[in-house]
Amino acid sequence: MPGLLNNRRWEVLSCKRGDERLLCEQLGVPPIVARVLCARGICDVQSAYEFLHPSLDRDWADPLDIPGMREAADRVEQALHAHERIAVFGDFDVDGMTSTCLLTQALRRFGADAHPYIPHRFGEGYGLSHEALDRVIADSSPELIITVDNGIASGKEVAWLVGQGVGVVVTDHHEPGDLVPQGVPVTDPKLVADCYSRELAGAGVALKLVCELGRRLGQPDLWREFTDLAALGTVSDMMVLQGENRSLVANGMRQMRRSKRPGIIALAASAGVDLASVNADDLPFSLIPRLNAAGRMGSTEVAFDLLISDNPAEAAMLAGKLERTNTERRETEGRLSEEALARLERSYKGERVIVLAGEGWHEGVKGIVASRIVNRYHVPAIIFTVVDGIARGSGRSVGSVDLFHAVEQCSDVLVRFGGHAGAVGVTCEADKVDEFAKRLQRVMAELPEEEFVDKGEVSAIASLSELTLENIAAMDILQPFGQGNKRPLFGLRGVVMANRARVGYEGSHLRFTATDGVASVPAIMFRAPNIEKAATYDGMVDLVVDAVNESWQGRTNPTLMVSDIVFRDAAESDGAQGVASTLARADDGDERPEEAQLRAQLSRLSYADLTDGLRRQMIGDHELLPAQKAALAVLEQGRSPLCVMATGRGKSLIFHIHAARTALLRKQASVFVYPLRALVSDQAFCLGESLGKLGLSVCVLTGETPAEERDRVYAC
Repeated sequence: MPGLLNNRRWEVLSCKRGDERLLCEQLGVPPIVARVLCARGICDVQSAYEFLHPSLDRDWADPLDIPGMREAADRVEQALHAHERIAVFGDFDVDGMTSTCLLTQALRRFGADAHPYIPHRFGEGYGLSHEALDRVIADSSPELIITVDNGIASGKEVAWLVGQGVGVVVTDHHEPGDLVPQGVPVTDPKLVADCYSRELAGAGVALKLVCELGRRLGQPDLWREFTDLAALGTVSDMMVLQGENRSLVANGMRQMRRSKRPGIIALAASAGVDLASVNADDLPFSLIPRLNAAGRMGSTEVAFDLLISDNPAEAAMLAGKLERTNTERRETEGRLSEEALARLERSYKGERVIVLAGEGWHEGVKGIVASRIVNRYHVPAIIFTVVDGIARGSGRSVGSVDLFHAVEQCSDVLVRFGGHAGAVGVTCEADKVDEFAKRLQRVMAELPEEEFVDKGEVSAIASLSELTLENIAAMDILQPFGQGNKRPLFGLRGVVMANRARVGYEGSHLRFTATDGVASVPAIMFRAPNIEKAATYDGMVDLVVDAVNESWQGRTNPTLMVSDIVFRDAAESDGAQGVASTLARADDGDERPEEAQLRAQLSRLSYADLTDGLRRQMIGDHELLPAQKAALAVLEQGRSPLCVMATGRGKSLIFHIHAARTALLRKQASVFVYPLRALVSDQAFCLGESLGKLGLSVCVLTGETPAEERDRVYAC
């Protein structure tokens, strides 16, 4: 049953070594980078080159390829020539704000009298509500309203506007349904199934309109000045970073790093972000939450005014105000999370869905609280806030559970609902919440347990020796990271957690050194589940990690940010479907003939050449340490050396290389004796990993080995 356990399963992507080597040779990238590319299906040289060198000149499609774009541009061009007052109507999320900002600024550069509007989350709600439109009309009496990031489902509202004598152009990127506006220009890449640009965010569609207008009005390159805003909107809306979006975000991030926008500069300063080195995957943890905080707390105008400001002093003031709003958002979210989790501590009995309602709970943070509960309990959660007898809820799903479909089966007790498989919005009468929860529980009870399991992606199996400063830095060529191109996670098989320590608030984080007997890398896991066991575990584990270069006091070192720890004993005894079992099955089955050929080639080498070949096989391009070279030279002469080395400096590598060259050249076995069974298991695994690739076998004998097994081993 899903619950408080770490309920995750990992899929290890496969990679053919032949493809990996080809990309290394042709593109000059390290093997670990080539392995990630191949694992993600980018195996041929041309595709990999284009992926590694995103280009708007190459990937930006003609705006007129988007359905309705010609008609939309025609109507806006007509308004520009007629000097009509134009209202740009957006949304209160970051995509909607950046869309509104870039289109407003571009229209003004074209000479338009353009006025931006963002609806208020509380009181007006999403889209072209009558409350919001009343405010727009009263404020500027527009002759044309252009929607950005909304409008595709506002057929009734658009018809009302047309009846009031107001022209409308709809630009959107959401899926069209039954309420697509009629009789006005509507442009949306999802109006047809095969549109090349269908993955654009609202900001991307708005930028396409600017591109087409600029081409007509003698400013063909004006749109390029707004790629930073479009990138911000694209990343915030979690659009897939492939093709057009990848090139757009790559270009936008380059522009953001040298930004002259007072609002972006002030926002980065208040967030403690170094704009000169910011990456796309930094944005969801720095700029984006602060901009979203304004909408969540009912003060969207602060964030929008900051984005569109051209006055540094004003921008600094707005950024400070936004920072205070974000602090308020965090405090509100924290209080509501604590209250919700405290209730669950008393009431949760392993149900497959969590439904909580609270009188007066803050509207703007309930979705974040639902996500926190999902992360803790690994079941879908819906959080309702109750005001004046009406409960409005926000829900998040888990695994592959289709929460929208589940809610749909209970819709007869709801006032309204919407959303998609992963997130829903639900409204019902307050006295119907309990009935809704019971109905939803019955629906969830019919689902297979497999659907509640989160599935993660391991990009490649790696060795600790590969996770060097140079290789980690080289992975930046895979930027920008985001949806569809996430930071690569690596699987590490059979490592030991040395020097373990519980750190942080209440000792909830685990810091240790990951070692495989050849290499050692510092590691940390934040909010480690089952931390009591992890802090005292002496056996081998499998890890899923993100490798980063961390700088502290002028020094930079590789660090492993651990996503998951799977204990080998649990995987063997309980059949756990985590890293241990999954990574153990990851096998390049097509490599065995090459391994046999490699073994034959190695056995024909001289002692010196064989030593160097084994060195490359085991640690790649890294050189042996002087002490390792000296010890191996003495062993080559048949003499016993005395070699004193610090922990983690590579003593095991000496043993492994000498055992391999002795087996290959002299056809003799080596015997390793260890005082502890944990060390026997550790070294047997490491030997099997490094020497098994050469077709050499490893056998284990302990005091508990049965007599018949001893005889079999000795016979070998």
